Amino acid sequence: MMMKLLKWPTSGIVIGALSLMLGLAGCGSSSKYDEFFPTRIVSVGDFLSYQGTLANGYNDKLTVNDQTINNWVTQLATSYNIVFDPSDSGLATPNATVATLAQQLNGFIPKAGDMLVINAGMNDILNHTNDVINKKETPDQAIATLGALGTTYQLFARDQLKNFGHILILNAYDLKGSPFAQKNAAQFAAAWPTYSGGLAQFIQDETRNFNNKIISNAGTYVSGQGVRLFDAEVLYLSADFQGYGITTAGLTLAACPGTTAGINCTASTADTNYNTYLYADDINVSPVAQRLLGAYAYTFLRSAKGW
Repeated sequence: MMMKLLKWPTSGIVIGALSLMLGLAGCGSSSKYDEFFPTRIVSVGDFLSYQGTLANGYNDKLTVNDQTINNWVTQLATSYNIVFDPSDSGLATPNATVATLAQQLNGFIPKAGDMLVINAGMNDILNHTNDVINKKETPDQAIATLGALGTTYQLFARDQLKNFGHILILNAYDLKGSPFAQKNAAQFAAAWPTYSGGLAQFIQDETRNFNNKIISNAGTYVSGQGVRLFDAEVLYLSADFQGYGITTAGLTLAACPGTTAGINCTASTADTNYNTYLYADDINVSPVAQRLLGAYAYTFLRSAKGW
């Protein structure tokens, strides 16, 4: 069972034990002798890690833009007492896929003390889900492709060890209960009436195959360095959301209904009780869920599974 956070961390304080998360290294370190503390967070990824644009004062993140810490990367950096500068090392782009991750690091110069954090796979899952709904490919083809992309993603992370000594990767979170899944359930059922469990089960099957391949193709790393995997899927499926103020109704509704999270999704335009929602829009998660992810990623890295 997930332990409840007493507060969002604002310093390098361990906020609780976390036993559900798996290290990509498999065995990892059983104890820490020379613990690694990054001096800069370098973020690569898709809409989950996207920081918005300087032109909009970074108030166009893909969540509810409410002037709080509302992105998991910023929460992770804050927990390490690092001021995260998106103009310097926030490289994630909204539409990124596994195949385009490398482009984000073109020309980037790593520094000693960097920790690279990577998320990917969400757009791949959504793109293939839409292709299946529109009968451009079969469910089995999409699931197989997502498995291959999971392997590619893991190999990409390993390849970055030539530039970064410490790499944290996230797997994909499961959109089976999302507003996106609900809105497209009928069309999926019409296209693939024999698929047991419908769209919700199909999304879970895609996500699970992608995430399983990240683990099954993992290497092992010497204590204190290498790649670590934080299990965002398990977190969002297992967290005691009520303990963080998210209601049962808020698990399946959008805080900014009828719009895409970004510059137009703010504390003024969102539902008044947006802090009780898991989702900001059909696919993007709320500030509460973003902070939850960053806080538990920090706890994981400070545990024996981290560095």
